[in-house]
Amino acid sequence: MQQVADDTYRLGTKGHNFYIVEDGGQATVIDAGCRREWSKLESGLESLGVSLESVAGIVATHSHADHYGFAKEAIDNGLAVSVHEDEETRADGTYRGRYSASASDLPVFNLNALRTFLPMILAGVLKLDHVAPTNTFTDGAQLDVPGNPIAVHTPGHTEGHTMFHLPDKGLLFTGDGLITMDLIGPARGPQMIEKRFNLDDDKAFASLDRIVDLDANLLLPGHGEPWSGSPADAVAIARS
Repeated sequence: MQQVADDTYRLGTKGHNFYIVEDGGQATVIDAGCRREWSKLESGLESLGVSLESVAGIVATHSHADHYGFAKEAIDNGLAVSVHEDEETRADGTYRGRYSASASDLPVFNLNALRTFLPMILAGVLKLDHVAPTNTFTDGAQLDVPGNPIAVHTPGHTEGHTMFHLPDKGLLFTGDGLITMDLIGPARGPQMIEKRFNLDDDKAFASLDRIVDLDANLLLPGHGEPWSGSPADAVAIARS
């Protein structure tokens, strides 16, 4: 576990991230990692002196297997899990569209891809236990959990993909709408995820307009290192 900002911690693997935001002995979890990472959350909370009962909820940027992986275990253990209302059918398994990239979408014998995806595979990314979320939210909602994240609907990667803005902390959790590492190549820094991983690449590109004016100085992506700077600067780099 890595501290990335005041009371904010990063967990996951070299290939993906999920986060804990702690506030006065309570916590919000941003994304639910991969299926086998429940124990990482438990040990991370324990190291912070936060009990499982003090987790106010998990808020998911979207419901792919590396962001919603231990959602079922979380709900089985009494935690609330929330997604955007347009993401609900993906989360509960009733979605009938293109759910996510498949193994055939990945380049064979690509060393960068192996470095990214092998740790995620070991963490359980190849299997997702679908479960209905406890709650759904809408665009612009300020969620009643520690950090008071504001939901910024940024569709394109999925229909309900959402970033979370914590203006009081100067943080923006960008999920897969804006990342800082190429999953199958060497590029680092603000960038869009590869087209093969988006449901609608044009819509994902247009959704970046929604974060340009947000007040934040640290971006925390679903893949890659934290990035210091404004959302406007990050979007300009990603689009260049």
